[in-house]
Amino acid sequence: MRTAESGYSLSDQAEEVAPLPAIDEQTLAALKALEREAVRLAEGGSVPAAMQKLDEAIARCPIYASAYNNRAQARRMTGDVDGALNDLDKAIEYGAGNAAILKQAFTQRSIIRKSRGDAAGAESDLAQGARYGNEIAKATIKQNPYAKLCSAMVAEAMKNC
Repeated sequence: MRTAESGYSLSDQAEEVAPLPAIDEQTLAALKALEREAVRLAEGGSVPAAMQKLDEAIARCPIYASAYNNRAQARRMTGDVDGALNDLDKAIEYGAGNAAILKQAFTQRSIIRKSRGDAAGAESDLAQGARYGNEIAKATIKQNPYAKLCSAMVAEAMKNC
């Protein structure tokens, strides 16, 4: 289930997320199973049921970043943009160091920020999405000289931290 505006799919993450050190293997396996079920439900057109599965995953493990990222996408699909932003903030917080999470979260948040008129925030998030490997963010930056400059400035700032 891909959305045209983001190119992002719920299923893009469920299989590629590396195990997080703070989550034991048995719990992680259960969380991934809930995510796979959520993807199946969403692809079948039952986004509210998919959100319930993602809610269950988050209730089981409140630091599981991938579930926040996927729930943000589902919330965007249902029009709950504020809820999506909150989930993306948590995905970024809990996904620190995990490029698979961060590339999606920053790119999704960039789309929302742009739609709300926050050009600077959108450009910053787009640069981060590209930095972590999101192909759509990379392509967008290549097409937009201003975004390319912003990306270079962010990269320079990150190097100096």
